[in-house]
Amino acid sequence: MARLLLLDIFQWFAILMGLTSYRFRADELIQTPLTRGYTLIVNVILVTLLPVVVIATKITWVNMWLPSYMWLTPIVLYVVNYAVIVQTLIARAQRDSLLMELHRLIVQLNGEMERAGKQMSAKLRRLFYAKSLTLTYLFLCYVLGACLYDGQFTLPMWLASVLLNNGYTVLIATPHLYFVSFWHVARGYDFVNQQLAELIATRSPLAAGYAKELRSLWSLHARLSRMAHKLNRIYGRQMLASRFDFVAFTIINSYLGIVFSLSKPAPFYAKVYGALLCSTRTMDFFMTDYICDLVARYQSKPQHNISEGIMRKELSSFVIYQHSMTLNLKVCGLFPVNRRESLNMMAAILCHSVLLLQYHLMMSAKRERQLQ
Repeated sequence: MARLLLLDIFQWFAILMGLTSYRFRADELIQTPLTRGYTLIVNVILVTLLPVVVIATKITWVNMWLPSYMWLTPIVLYVVNYAVIVQTLIARAQRDSLLMELHRLIVQLNGEMERAGKQMSAKLRRLFYAKSLTLTYLFLCYVLGACLYDGQFTLPMWLASVLLNNGYTVLIATPHLYFVSFWHVARGYDFVNQQLAELIATRSPLAAGYAKELRSLWSLHARLSRMAHKLNRIYGRQMLASRFDFVAFTIINSYLGIVFSLSKPAPFYAKVYGALLCSTRTMDFFMTDYICDLVARYQSKPQHNISEGIMRKELSSFVIYQHSMTLNLKVCGLFPVNRRESLNMMAAILCHSVLLLQYHLMMSAKRERQLQ
């Protein structure tokens, strides 16, 4: 299936970037000495060489087209990027442990769906394909970004850009790991809701196997809820760091994009590249928040087709349990993860981008008056 192929491709992509040392073999998730050693080497190279690259290129950024009074702006962005990358690589052991537990849950879920003859909902399939598309585009942008610049870049600068872009792929791959994990949980909740709707529609609560099937769904629902809470706890610091990185990236790159587009040597394809990069990463991060909102809605989906006349004791208990145990997903316990907070974050990013641009215009006008 195409969906499984995309998941396998992303798993190898995560190994290539040093985010995990586990790979799929049939239905198993294994770690080999080769993948473990390769991941360790990639992590060490990235952590040790990335600060050297930033120090070597910061002066060139200023001399090319960035005003001298804004020399600190790209440095702030690079420091935030580096801190998030280090935090992501340090938490690799926790992610790998959680990945093994999630894989066992996925195997159970796939078995239950195959036994019941159920398919994944079209909404979840489209969401997964859209998220995979944005990740693929961002990856291609970061890998090929160094090729957009002409003779002003020397070979060492080009190699430095490649290393920086590889670091940026780590920044976009971590939210995708988070998305895929919660996407599997949402898929499990959707299956439970489909099976529960069928049990309610049978109108025969005394049929053989009814109580057994209901207990199986209850067990799966409880396991999915525990996994959702564990994902939210273990990914909490990483997603807080990734969110901070996304805010800094969007604010500073929006400003840098405007300044770059107004500079004389700015080619048209570079402007389009920058605009699509920022807009695609915004959409990509929005879908990461959206999947959490979707999981919370699937977890306690209302069952409007229940009739009290045919409700059995087990079904009544399960419905009460389902609606009393609501998910409250928060980033490090600070704020909820949903579409509303995501839109509030976008509004804050827009306001700070305008403030940064106003400061640039004020300093430019002051500089022109001093030259006169």
